[in-house]
Amino acid sequence: MKRFLIKAFLRLFSWLPLCVHHFNAHIIGWIASLTYRTKVVRSNIDQAFPEKTEKERRKIFKAFYLHFGQIITETIWFGGSSPRRLSRSRIITVKNPDELRRLAAKPEGTIVMFAHTGNWEVLAGFPYFDYGPEGSPLTVANTAEVYKRLTDKVWDDIIRENRIHALGKDYDNYVETNSILRHILEHKNQGMFYFLCTDQWPYGSAKGYTHVTFMHRKTRSMTAAAAVARKLNMAVTYLSIVRNPNGRRYVVELKPIADNASELPEQEIIEKYYKYIEEDIYADPGNYLWSHRRWKKAPDTQ
Repeated sequence: MKRFLIKAFLRLFSWLPLCVHHFNAHIIGWIASLTYRTKVVRSNIDQAFPEKTEKERRKIFKAFYLHFGQIITETIWFGGSSPRRLSRSRIITVKNPDELRRLAAKPEGTIVMFAHTGNWEVLAGFPYFDYGPEGSPLTVANTAEVYKRLTDKVWDDIIRENRIHALGKDYDNYVETNSILRHILEHKNQGMFYFLCTDQWPYGSAKGYTHVTFMHRKTRSMTAAAAVARKLNMAVTYLSIVRNPNGRRYVVELKPIADNASELPEQEIIEKYYKYIEEDIYADPGNYLWSHRRWKKAPDTQ
């Protein structure tokens, strides 16, 4: 019953136009700014931007919560969208589709690393983004969404359906993190793209992680994406997701890290990746998920 009620609620609201969802984002963001992890958000912003004034950091705080509201409402909208609706919305425009076409010609495949910038929950609409007149180089056959299974089975099922709704029930490239290596080997030499979010604190059971300096602080980072790419001679690229100047809809850009990851040390791949993240954050500080604790321990205990 819980699953049915949540899905019915989300589907009902998903039918509203995107402009209505963007209006609702202001309301949800304002409510969240009063109640949702405000101490964590303030602490993260204060420590990430020590060079900014208190007034400037308050502005980032407000910008984040509006963006947070947009993530929620756009995700709901996305879960009820058809391919035609996604194409017409142009919620994401690809800045350099030729880079995707170049990578699509590499049989070993590509690891696409991205952070919690923009709205990562709508990335599964990849066949229907705005790629210009030549159309999409990404299809349901050559692109895989990599995810971490949630403990709550109901929400895990709801989020899965929301993410792949527009791709159809037969989409079978929704890959759990523990199965990624097997999936890559099964699709060897098919030029697959694997989308992995990599800026989280490593999961408790993760055996592989490294340390990087991120926004002035030492933190742990997952390394699975880089490790898999190095092992299988895959390309690695960073997916930049930035907001349009009006704060609505997004522009994505592929920024190369390595054409053959085996030629770079794992640490260098991760550090290049975080350098790109920092560039995007400084360009639009409110466009990052500041409500999560990226720095859970003091540097000397990490």
